[in-house]
Amino acid sequence: MRWNDLTLRTQVMSIVLISWAIVGVFSVVTDLVQIRNSRAEEIQNRGDAFLAQVVSTLAHIPPESRAEAALGFFPAEWSVRVGTQDAATALVNGRQRPNMADWLAARLEHRGIAVAELSVAETVIDARHDQSALLHLFKSHAGEPLDAESIDAFLVSVFSVRLKDDEEWLNCYLLMQNKSIAPLVVVGSIDSLVALVLLCTLAFLIQKVMRPLSAMAVNAELIGRGEEVGPLIETGAIDIRHTIIAFNRMEARIVLALEYKTTLLRSLGHDLKGPIARMHDAIEKLEPTASKEQLLNRLDTLSEIVNSVTDLNRKTHHDGDLARLDLRSLIEALVEEQVDAGRDVTYTIEQSAIVKGRHNALTRVLRNLLENAVKYGGRTNVTLTRVDNMAAIHIDDEGPGIPAEQLETAFEPFQRLGAEGPGSGLGLAIVRTIVVDQGGTVSLENRAGGGLRASVFLPIDKHN
Repeated sequence: MRWNDLTLRTQVMSIVLISWAIVGVFSVVTDLVQIRNSRAEEIQNRGDAFLAQVVSTLAHIPPESRAEAALGFFPAEWSVRVGTQDAATALVNGRQRPNMADWLAARLEHRGIAVAELSVAETVIDARHDQSALLHLFKSHAGEPLDAESIDAFLVSVFSVRLKDDEEWLNCYLLMQNKSIAPLVVVGSIDSLVALVLLCTLAFLIQKVMRPLSAMAVNAELIGRGEEVGPLIETGAIDIRHTIIAFNRMEARIVLALEYKTTLLRSLGHDLKGPIARMHDAIEKLEPTASKEQLLNRLDTLSEIVNSVTDLNRKTHHDGDLARLDLRSLIEALVEEQVDAGRDVTYTIEQSAIVKGRHNALTRVLRNLLENAVKYGGRTNVTLTRVDNMAAIHIDDEGPGIPAEQLETAFEPFQRLGAEGPGSGLGLAIVRTIVVDQGGTVSLENRAGGGLRASVFLPIDKHN
């Protein structure tokens, strides 16, 4: 589905939702980066202060006494072990911190402590399952076990230092509570709840704003079908009210113009029929001559034009009430009517369809197209199918077709496909007017295999 096929409410809510999601993700990522950087800075600063004390103290103690000295005077969150292995590098599932190690080594060198190697790593220990490992490493000054039961996980940072001309490693362990992302999840949940409330509020407001515009669309469709509708209620924001006022004025002008046109054409037909009848009677009294027959034929043509104009005015609007129509039944009845008249007409129902329209008007449309096809094309077939959400009626004949440049102009009033023969040139104009009046379209096209196709497309009833 394309973006422009969505409703305004869906478009606005989608923009707000996508924007909120982008901002939310950016906020969470920013918080996570901030937490990580803050934690790294804290570890680095605490490591710098502690190593300065530990290394400078143990460096002056004989190697054989360092292990015992390391156990005696350090706080509970720190633990120092002396060994022959680089514990930081050997840390299982540990994250190495080479940049921090280089910075700390430079700091110790600045304090006059000659460092041969220094490495830093960190890992997370699950206090619920690895509590024995924690208690082995970390004890309080009084020798009491560290309270690890109230905390789920700890972050252990390992600082391993080897002094110059020394084979032993001073492995220092820093214990910190691992900061959970649960607060971020809670904050994110609250933000999501707030966003949901805002979206619901926005949807309600948009629906309220769109309601008058939707009513305008419905009224415009009804006016286009020639139905009488009253003025819309002036409601909504000031700009919406101005739009409704302008729409109501336009509607009033359209109704007035249609009434004027109806009155004019009705009067025109009435006023012309009398003089034509009197002229016809006067010519009938003349002696039979070729001129008399020519005059009578021209009067008959003029009378037919007047009758067609009257029909155009009378039958294109309100020619029957709107109702649900079964096109299959309508086509079957019209084809049977043509067959009974001795014409070669068949039909094919590929897909049935029910539309909402005026029975008399649609009957006039299909009968007119059928009679034209039989008159100019001989054998005719009617096909009923569906194209997307439209019912499609194709009337195919086997005649010569019409020039391509006349396919569109054929629907203009008083346009005749042939100069000879009877006809007012209003038949197809009436057809198009009726079809458009009921929300559809009609077209002509020459068939590839010869002949003409007249196609009528009508909206399928939504309850079909």
